[in-house]
Amino acid sequence: MTDVTTPFFAWLLSQPKPATSSSNDTGAPSSPPTLDERALSVLIRLDKVIESDPQRSALLPRSPQVLPQLMRSLRDDHYMSAEVAARIGKDAVLAAEVIRAANGSHRSSREPIVDLSQAVLSIGAEHLRRVIAKSVLRPIFNVRGASLSALAAPQIWINAEFKASLCSALAAAEGLDPLDGYLAGMLHDCGWTALLRALDGLGAQELLSMPQMITPTMTQALAVRRDLLFCKLMRPWQLSMPLVAMADEIEASGLAAARSPLAVSLYRAHGLASLHALVCDARLPEGMDTALMDLPPRVQACYLAVTRSG
Repeated sequence: MTDVTTPFFAWLLSQPKPATSSSNDTGAPSSPPTLDERALSVLIRLDKVIESDPQRSALLPRSPQVLPQLMRSLRDDHYMSAEVAARIGKDAVLAAEVIRAANGSHRSSREPIVDLSQAVLSIGAEHLRRVIAKSVLRPIFNVRGASLSALAAPQIWINAEFKASLCSALAAAEGLDPLDGYLAGMLHDCGWTALLRALDGLGAQELLSMPQMITPTMTQALAVRRDLLFCKLMRPWQLSMPLVAMADEIEASGLAAARSPLAVSLYRAHGLASLHALVCDARLPEGMDTALMDLPPRVQACYLAVTRSG
C-alpha cells in the first residue's frame, strides 16, 4: 500500500503540501531528515501521556453507555424493534437521526415516517447499526477552539466517515461482520483526535504547524502513536470480541504487520481513505495516482462502490 502519511498529515492540519524528497549530487534520494531536540522532546512527553491511564482516558469522552447496549441488541438478527426504539428514544439527537435516515431511504413514499418504532423497523438492522454508531460517536470528533485538534476536526470526521464505509465493505467482502468493519474504520480516526489533543496539552501547536516539521520521520512517528492510542482507547469499550482481538494484534505488531482479516481490512481502508482525501483536495503527490490499480480486484471494487455511493 502506498504510504501518504506525510501529505495526509499536512492535509489534516491545513498546511501547505510538503516538499517532495530531493536528490543529492549523485542522483540518489536524500536520506530522511532526523528529528531535532524539540521534536524528540515532544515524542518523549507524548509517550508518557499514552502510557498513563488517567492522562490517556482524558483525551476522549468516556464511551457512551448507550452504544455497547444498542450494539449488543442489534447483533441479534431477531431483535425487537420496539425494544431498540425504546433505548434510542432516550437520546433525542439519536432518535431524530434514525427518523431522518429512515425517511431518506424512503424518498418515494407519500407519507413521511414520524414514529420511531416504524423508523427502526423500516431502516433495517445493518443500516440502523451504522446510523447509531455514526450518531453516538460523532461528538468524540467535535473539537472547538484554536488548537491543533480543533483545526483538524472537520477533516478527521470526513476521513472517518469514508474510512468506516470502506472498511465495512472490505470486511463484508471477507465474510466478516460489516459492523465490526464500520466501527474499526470510524474509531481508528479517534486515534488522530486523541493524538492531537495530547499534543495540544503539551503545547506542541507551534512546532507541528511549522511546514518544516511535517516530514516523513515525524509523521511516521506520530502515526505509530496514533495507532497505539486507537488500540488503548478502544479496547475498554468492549464493542465486540473481533475488535478487541484486532486492537491486541495491532498494539503488539503494528497495523501494517497485522495479519487478521479485520486488521487487514482496516489497513487497506486506512490507506485508501488517505489517498481519497488527497485526491479530493488535489494534494496527491506525483507517481501515486496508479496506487488503486495495484490492489486486488475485490479491494478495487469496494473502493469504487463506496466512492460512487458517496
